[in-house]
Amino acid sequence: MEADNQDFNATVIAAVEDKQNYFDSTILPKVQENYRLHLTCVNNIVEALVRKSLIVPDPYQKDKKISGITCPPDTQFNDNDRASQLGLRLSDYQSMLDYICNYLKFSVDQLNLDKTRKLLAFNATFAWNNLTPNSAKQNTRSLAVCIIEAKKGAQALQIAMLSDSLSKTKTAMEEINTSLNELATFQKERYKAEVRKNVIGNGQFDRSKMSDAGSFMAELKRVFPTAMPKRPFSDELIGEIIQEEISPNRIQLQEAVLERLKIVKPKKDTQKEEENTHEMLMQTVCTIGAMSEHYTSVIEKLMNNHHVLENCHNTFKDKAMRFLRHIFGIAEPEIEYNIVITDKATNQKHKEKLNFNEFVTNLTKRTKYYAGITSKHAAGYSRVNAQKDEAILEFLNKQIADNGRLQVVLTAIDEFFKATVPPTDRAKIKGIKMELTTLKNLLVKANQDKSEYVAYMEEKEQMKKLGIEDE
Repeated sequence: MEADNQDFNATVIAAVEDKQNYFDSTILPKVQENYRLHLTCVNNIVEALVRKSLIVPDPYQKDKKISGITCPPDTQFNDNDRASQLGLRLSDYQSMLDYICNYLKFSVDQLNLDKTRKLLAFNATFAWNNLTPNSAKQNTRSLAVCIIEAKKGAQALQIAMLSDSLSKTKTAMEEINTSLNELATFQKERYKAEVRKNVIGNGQFDRSKMSDAGSFMAELKRVFPTAMPKRPFSDELIGEIIQEEISPNRIQLQEAVLERLKIVKPKKDTQKEEENTHEMLMQTVCTIGAMSEHYTSVIEKLMNNHHVLENCHNTFKDKAMRFLRHIFGIAEPEIEYNIVITDKATNQKHKEKLNFNEFVTNLTKRTKYYAGITSKHAAGYSRVNAQKDEAILEFLNKQIADNGRLQVVLTAIDEFFKATVPPTDRAKIKGIKMELTTLKNLLVKANQDKSEYVAYMEEKEQMKKLGIEDE
């Protein structure tokens, strides 16, 4: 029996290593990608609620320091406090999501059982798969009520975008929770494999003590502190090891362990993939179109900031010059701002003159065009959809490049207004950092999706050249 158990232990240890590699290379990168999609969707939802004055975001959100995974409270509050309380909790939720997406390392070594459970608890802050005003949970109930209010009297495009964000975030969170629950199960088996390797496989361990459960447990407790000094002793999991080693039904238990460690890769439907390559591109087109609403908000804030700055220079001389130009039919001079552009590659800065009116006009045209490709029922979408894949890919490459440049310019304009307006009027300036973050996330998503399409098509072409046909 001892030889059989040693063979089983070796099989388990090897299976755990294989599954850890699978988690690190396949499952956890997808979890991170879904979290980033979820963050983008949440930002869209929050922005829609703020625009409707249904919530008041935390003004000190960016000042809070985050060092670990925590959950916003779900305590009760009065309906009269919904705007402020839900606003605070959504701000905390956004900040934690940003921390998870950008600072948490998605690997089996980093996401131990404790962190995995904390992530699952955080994910339950809002029941994204069941957002109803009848929910027993305060956060879910309040958010559901606000979303219903946000849709009342809203334009069809705004409702469609809000619904799209809710649908995508529901799917993303379902996939995340499924993967994290699988990870939690795996972490238990990984812990048990470490005990098998480092404790039972230790030269100090007396295998003759494995004859009964009491002696087995005592021997494990004796060797464990020196063999695994940084790991806690789990009575529950080590109890499972004892059962899997010496219980009468150990064969069935061992088979169950190996079944849990089996890597089940989703089967690829080749025909479906073949048909959906065009759809892959069009989904990316929709992601670009989703930028429309956020650029609309950017334009509103830029115009506000422009008027604040203009009013700072509204001297008697300025008024007289405007009057004379009006009398003699002289056109108003172009408004040019000297902005500081930072090169992302070299981090070097240089000044550029920006024709503000021309910039806003072009951005408005872009916004209107994007609004026409955000929905499958829009005329603009149909025109793009009718083109060949090569033309759509070229279109996407141009849009991604243009929006990357826009990110740099808009960041510079935002900094320009904040630095140029006198301190007495600085409170009137509306920052666009939230919109820029959302636009950046959409741009990253679009670029990832486009890259996946290109990689798939290149692989397919390479296989064709090698004479390999899909089974």
